[in-house]
Amino acid sequence: MTAIVDQIVHRAEALLRKLVQDQPSLVHYIDNSLSIPRVFAGDGEIKLIILGQDPTVKDQESRKATTTVLNLDKDGSLRRYLRDVCDKLGIDLNQNVYATNLLKNFFITPPTQITSIDVFEVFGAIWLPFLKEELSLFPGVPVLTLGEPLLPILVLEGVNAQVRYYWGYRKGWQANPAVDFRHIAPAENRLGRRLFPFPHQPSLKKKFYAQNLASYAQYMRQELGS
Repeated sequence: MTAIVDQIVHRAEALLRKLVQDQPSLVHYIDNSLSIPRVFAGDGEIKLIILGQDPTVKDQESRKATTTVLNLDKDGSLRRYLRDVCDKLGIDLNQNVYATNLLKNFFITPPTQITSIDVFEVFGAIWLPFLKEELSLFPGVPVLTLGEPLLPILVLEGVNAQVRYYWGYRKGWQANPAVDFRHIAPAENRLGRRLFPFPHQPSLKKKFYAQNLASYAQYMRQELGS
């Protein structure tokens, strides 16, 4: 697996160099001082793919410390969140998870803070074919998507792109607990596999996600076993 990871990173860096050369208008959005983070790959059979948005954080010093996708090489709050989710799914994070980002490169600031272009649309079109080829190494393995900005890039036209929709959100949900859980079917997305949308860690501060995390994870576990 180490050799595969090295090859993926090498090819991603080559694509980024080509991007810089061929599309100079996009160069000033890229933090090209940092290498693309390594993907995270478990030691055993890969049963789940975790898909992040991009490696950029606002603080430049923290950005320099990001050398692995989603900082899964460090025992930080994000790793603890994803480990908890994996435990609920009956999956060992260290053995059975492959984690990668849709947008591989660092940006000068988090993409949601860039207003002069739609970073997700422009760079998503560049990186999505690479991602599809990357994930072909794990045919049929379901994907846990992390954060809402990913969804408009991944879903087909007319398919809902809000995480809360798949978690059964409804008005007055506190009095009417969410039960109508869903996922994004292979025919509804550009990756052609089952996608299970999860909020990024900061969104767990919202009561809706915090209170429904265990229930949605239970739903996902049942789907994975079916």
